[in-house]
Amino acid sequence: MKNSWCGRGPIELDESPIAETKSYVYLQRSIAWSAYGSLKEATDLLHDADLRAHLFDSTVLPALCYAAETWPVTSATAKSLQVAHRALERCLLKFTRLSQHRAGLRSSDLRQMSRLRDPADYTSNVKHRWAGHIIRRDDDRWTRRTVEWLPRDCTRPRGRPPARWSDVFVERIKTMLYSRTADSRLRHSRLRPTSWMTIARQRREWKFVLGPARPVKPGHLSI
Repeated sequence: MKNSWCGRGPIELDESPIAETKSYVYLQRSIAWSAYGSLKEATDLLHDADLRAHLFDSTVLPALCYAAETWPVTSATAKSLQVAHRALERCLLKFTRLSQHRAGLRSSDLRQMSRLRDPADYTSNVKHRWAGHIIRRDDDRWTRRTVEWLPRDCTRPRGRPPARWSDVFVERIKTMLYSRTADSRLRHSRLRPTSWMTIARQRREWKFVLGPARPVKPGHLSI
């Protein structure tokens, strides 16, 4: 399939045309509810919140976030995941929107009760891990080719450019760099951080980028 930013011509890889798909059905919520239905009887009998959350996060959450590695990070996608996940969370805790409102509970209160993993955190981790796998490949696969591909004969359209798949990595590296810059004058200067592709080639450094903010050891990460 193609979006409005693609031309009408065929797409070739190694001089071989790639078949175009006219439509597809992405089930997402339906698959997640089916996954939850298969373990609902077990979760209803469990009284251990941690065990119940682990069972949910290992089965239902991956189904809900299927193929999240390939998504660009947009507010619409995040909201869609959040709405679907909260509906599943209410069902897990045997709440409806009406009973939640009558009990005076916020979504944050339900999260403390369910102890489920946030879908935004899960998608961020799987996407970060998948990006590292792609860049560290050295067998010339098409997944890496498409990531490194730069169109030469295209002009930028008017308005704000659409979200790109790699934008989240660029912003994450910038945030980490500026938060660790001691001199406030350097924070506002035009620093050029190292490309995320360069960092992703080193497994240890790439994991460090995803990790929580903490002091950097000398010589451990050069951005």
